[in-house]
Amino acid sequence: MNNKEICIIRAKLKKDYVYDAISHYGYYIQTPYTGNSLFFRIFREIWFRCNLPFKKIWYRKLYKDNSIKWIILFDPLITPEYIEWLHSKRSDCKFLLLYENRADKTIRPDSVPKYVEKWSYDDDDCKQYSMNKFKQYFFLEYKRTPKHKPKYDVLYLGRDKGRAEYILNFEKQLNEMGLRTYFHICADRQFLRFKKRYYKKLLTYDEYLDLLIDSKAILNIVPEGQTSVTQREMEAAFDGIKCITNNKGIKTFPLYDESIFFLLGEDDINTIPEFLSTDVKIYDYEILTNYDFYKGLEQLVGIR
Repeated sequence: MNNKEICIIRAKLKKDYVYDAISHYGYYIQTPYTGNSLFFRIFREIWFRCNLPFKKIWYRKLYKDNSIKWIILFDPLITPEYIEWLHSKRSDCKFLLLYENRADKTIRPDSVPKYVEKWSYDDDDCKQYSMNKFKQYFFLEYKRTPKHKPKYDVLYLGRDKGRAEYILNFEKQLNEMGLRTYFHICADRQFLRFKKRYYKKLLTYDEYLDLLIDSKAILNIVPEGQTSVTQREMEAAFDGIKCITNNKGIKTFPLYDESIFFLLGEDDINTIPEFLSTDVKIYDYEILTNYDFYKGLEQLVGIR
């Protein structure tokens, strides 16, 4: 598989560890739209929400390389109109849409043109919308080694998403068990960051990783019904850190081990201190390479 045969299109945050890691593999990667400053992003969002004409002025031109055979779009901010425009420019390419999010939170699968191959991590979405199942991946460059004597017993970092009160109550329960915690909850949108007193600033991924390796366990809370493996659970298995999760699908994860994962709602919550005191399973590096991003792309374009 030639790296230059693949062009990846993904919206980019100001500091985006996924975007940066993909670029390090040597693939073409670009954002779908121009105007990435805060002012222009807000202006563009208003333009799109009001369904104003001439949306094409925001579309970023594709790399001019005739060797590109595959165009892989990540779902955030992608619209059917954008796909149609892109296809009109490069109809010679194979189009794939990779859902990072649940289908009900992003572009509707039934609105996607039929020439686009749709892939998702989520089993339920795959069944409901007849999408292909994509194995969760990890960027090996972000693998870290935990500290020998971590500062925290349990770490949580994430946006509110309507679950902050539950998470803070759970932290209180952990503290009552004598456990040391660091819970870092951010607002769902940056302009809401002053709405609640417990909101904290957004951290970079490197800042988060520094906290992760200084913790015995990471807390992972998924929406009810979600069973696909998450980034937090991948980080736990890869870095040799425990994970407390409510994801009922975790037992189907090939890297599942009871020394790594504590399942809320099934395991006795009062045994968390005991769980944290036991050794964690460490996987061989060769096994972990099967989940590298490159292997994921092989699944998408290498096996035909």
